[in-house]
Amino acid sequence: MSAAPLFLTTRRHAVAIGVLAVLGVPGCATADPSSSATTTTTATTATPASATTRTVELHLLFSADEHGWLQPTHDKVAGLWRGGVHSAAATMAAEGYAVGRPAWMLLSAGDMWTGPYEATVLEGAPMAAAMRELGYVAAAVGNHDFDFGQPAIVQRRRDAGFPFLGANLVELSTGRTPVWALPYVILDVRQEDGSSARVGVIGLACHESPVTADVRNMVGIEFRPYDHTLEEWLPRLQAERPDVIIALVHDAISRIEPLVPILRRYRVAAVAAGHEHRAGIVVDDNHTATSDDDVVICNAGPYLRTLCRVDLSYVGGRLRRHAERAVEVKAPLDAPASPFSAALGKIVDNAEASAARIGGEVLVQSATRLDRGRDGALGQFVVDAWLEHLPFAQVALTNAGGLRQDIEAGPLRLRDIVSALPFNNYLLVVDMSGAELREQLANPESIVGGVTYVWHDEAGGARVVTEVFDRDGRRIADDAKLKVVINDFMYRGGDRYRFADHEPEETAVDWREPLFRTLRAMKARGAQLTVTSTTRGRRQ
Repeated sequence: MSAAPLFLTTRRHAVAIGVLAVLGVPGCATADPSSSATTTTTATTATPASATTRTVELHLLFSADEHGWLQPTHDKVAGLWRGGVHSAAATMAAEGYAVGRPAWMLLSAGDMWTGPYEATVLEGAPMAAAMRELGYVAAAVGNHDFDFGQPAIVQRRRDAGFPFLGANLVELSTGRTPVWALPYVILDVRQEDGSSARVGVIGLACHESPVTADVRNMVGIEFRPYDHTLEEWLPRLQAERPDVIIALVHDAISRIEPLVPILRRYRVAAVAAGHEHRAGIVVDDNHTATSDDDVVICNAGPYLRTLCRVDLSYVGGRLRRHAERAVEVKAPLDAPASPFSAALGKIVDNAEASAARIGGEVLVQSATRLDRGRDGALGQFVVDAWLEHLPFAQVALTNAGGLRQDIEAGPLRLRDIVSALPFNNYLLVVDMSGAELREQLANPESIVGGVTYVWHDEAGGARVVTEVFDRDGRRIADDAKLKVVINDFMYRGGDRYRFADHEPEETAVDWREPLFRTLRAMKARGAQLTVTSTTRGRRQ
């Protein structure tokens, strides 16, 4: 799939953006992750920002939602490779980037792993190592950075070698930021003239993480509102007299824009956004002709297929100029990017080798491309496989957000299934009435097996399911008793499902296991996988 176009939007105009340049990396001083939330770091060699004519130049490179994409993806429409760490690094080098180059910073807005098989099965370790090699200096905590549990975050923090930032994360037991995160950090960034600029970086984790990722991995953590968090921590950061303040926020641009008055008050010039998997740049110019109160918000988009560059120029502590651009990370099919370094090449190769040993088994030949869309073949295959292996249930229901990749026709390997369903979920069975099923099907995330249904949207935008039919086309009454297979993420309220009043039946079955069994059985009898895509929800 081609990368989405990026647009620069200000209060006055909107124009298409051209291709972007890329990054370099400064030195970094961070607090001990075991220190309290009120302890931050300052650079001992920092130069004070007192001179009224002092100039500070910064070149910021932002990425977001890397999701473990070490390797590029094949864009069949454009005939290109897109994304991947080697192509990203090649793009950086083409723009003159070198690790340690003065005035450059490389940062992430979070969601660094959980994606392709090699990143998922190795719990993000190769992506953390690759980002360290590329020279990242800080990252916000994304909702899917919790996917392997908090102990894994501690280990990934060590692997990465740069701080994870989440000022709005609070441990309920201590009232402090978790030991593996910092609210903010001050980085010592060398300038071309040999002086140092002090750059404060504050980070915010996605406030909706307990809804959009697995809440069991967030036990003991509170996610506080963005506005209150900024009002608490930005004065503390500003009191340390940084030359520049920037923010990393794992959330959509639309969720960050209401915070601009706070950001402007504390002179936060640039914000890296993420989470929504849609690239874009917004500049809020405060309806003034000068640049010193502008706020730039940039979402680089997912999978390292695009990077954002924001150039900032300060004179006497005031923002005098800024420029923002975006670049597609791509390479011709016949000339994929060569390794950025021997070390990065080894990281990618080792991850591939480990993944091949674990997940190279070909389960079956697939005659069908399994599309992950809500009415796509992948979701239908998933829920039908659940019903095949839990035949006492009449209905299977999963969330579209749990399906993360399409699967191409051809040899279907174990790793392909894990890449498409990367989360460590298991199956539950709940009893519900026909009326309760209608309510669950009204969630637009729903992919269902065993039934079809009719729905319409009301004037306020709410979806209403009016009728549900069984496999034989018979209407299911509201008082009918049904057994419904779901995944445990949904039961805990993920993607806004509500099953709290239902006592679940534990199956102890990994949500991918029925797929493995179905595919291996097909292979044993010499069959191919063929899934006919049908719409199971019909608009009234």
